[in-house]
Amino acid sequence: MVKLGLPFEPGTYGAEFAEGPGVKILERHGLQILHLAGDFNNSNFPTAVRNVLGVPLPQLVGETREGQGMRVLWLAPNRWLAISSNSLDLDELRGIAAINNVGSGRMALRLSGRNVRDLLRKGCPVDLDPKVFANGHACSTLLGQINVIIDCIAADTFDLYVTRSYDQYVRSWLVRAALEFGVEMSNG
Repeated sequence: MVKLGLPFEPGTYGAEFAEGPGVKILERHGLQILHLAGDFNNSNFPTAVRNVLGVPLPQLVGETREGQGMRVLWLAPNRWLAISSNSLDLDELRGIAAINNVGSGRMALRLSGRNVRDLLRKGCPVDLDPKVFANGHACSTLLGQINVIIDCIAADTFDLYVTRSYDQYVRSWLVRAALEFGVEMSNG
């Protein structure tokens, strides 16, 4: 059943299928999202970050690392996004790393379902073929003309990090683009 109007409230929109909606969108809450910058060639930096985060920093383009409630995404040379469901003590990183808590300025959406890659392909120039963009890959790209970070969590599950000021636009774009697959929106 298609519901109309903005903002999109929790519910199911678009085409109906016996197996349920092809895309599910869940807003994630309670995350600490940090932008880290530092000189990887300074041996104190990666060691201190590993001690604080509990996982080593990804070193390759688009690589991610995960463990102990922490996920770290490679964004650019000497730049990472760290996402944690736990509170972190960052004192050990003072003077070694530049840290910005960007959690209040970003929202996190978890997109999942059998048609999630089809949905993302509609507005993203990145090759999302599962052989190319598999679990453990992330990138900063455009989605519907908005800068986002896309993180592949599993074969049909992605986390999307979006500047909070584009919240309504991104939700509207996602739901409208997913109507043919059926889409379920929830706040978590």
